[in-house]
Formats: sequence, structure tokens, C-alpha cells
Amino acid sequence: MEILTILGSPHDPAVSTILAHQLVKGARAAANRVTIFDAGHHPLAPVMMDADNHLLPGDAATEKLLDQMVAADLIVFATPMFYYGMSSQMKAVIDHMGERDPQLHGEKQAILVASAPHNDFDPLKSEFKAIFDHLGWKFAGQVLAGKGTTPKHLKFYPDLAYELGQSLK
Repeated sequence: MEILTILGSPHDPAVSTILAHQLVKGARAAANRVTIFDAGHHPLAPVMMDADNHLLPGDAATEKLLDQMVAADLIVFATPMFYYGMSSQMKAVIDHMGERDPQLHGEKQAILVASAPHNDFDPLKSEFKAIFDHLGWKFAGQVLAGKGTTPKHLKFYPDLAYELGQSLK
């Protein structure tokens, strides 16, 4: 399986990134091919529109990421929860997906990996559910690390992430 993992945290170290890397280790152990794009540390430029309200193509890095998204069988979205939603870095990725909306529809799967200082992930889950439903993607799992904003708060979440990655075939 071709898996693309998109990291959306600007923190270093970041809980969502640590968990995503554990998921990647598990996925690679199950013989999947995994590509990682770090939008947290290499953010995409904001979406721009022309005078007729059409999306303008992104730069080379944006277009490469969109090509990888189209080619992937499964996409992992790893983000901290900031003010009840995804990080701005992840939101820029999501916004650019509109450039390839028709090509992204179909038989893909998606996983959400997130961290927050509380346990209320409902707003974030709803946001991603709407995106996945719009695209016709199958929701393949989640790792939601609540009440943990630093690596020392991770507890059992890395094992859950690894096991989820290892289950992907």
C-alpha cells in the first residue's frame, strides 16, 4: 500500500508528530511504502484565487504534495488541535486539496492522528469527517492523544499508533 503521512505541527518535539512516526514504523513493518511530508516545518503558502475566483496553482512543493496525495492509497493527517480545529499548517494543505478535488475523489483511505490538551476531539473529528465524506474516502482509524501536549504525557498512545500502522495492508 502507498501511504502518505502529512505532519501538521510546528512544535518540536510534537506529540502528533511522534505518534505519526510510530504509525509509520508500524506501517513499514507491514511492508507498506510510506512517504512523509512535514507541513509543520515546511508550510505551504496560503491558497490564492484569481479575479474569477478560481484557485491558482501552488508552488512546486505544493504541486508535488498534491501529486503524492493523488497517488496515495491512504493518507495520514497528523495535527495538534489548536482552538478546536487543525493547525494552520494542516489547514493550508487541506485548502490546496481543492486544486485536485476531482482527482482526489474515490477509493482512498484516511487516518487522523491528533493531540490536544483536553479530551474533546469532536470538533476536529467533525472537520475531518466532512472532508473524508466529501471525497468518498474510507475512515481507516485514528489515534487521539488527549490531555497530552508534551512527549512525557504520551503514555500508551505510541503503541496504539504503531499497532494501527502495522494493521494496514
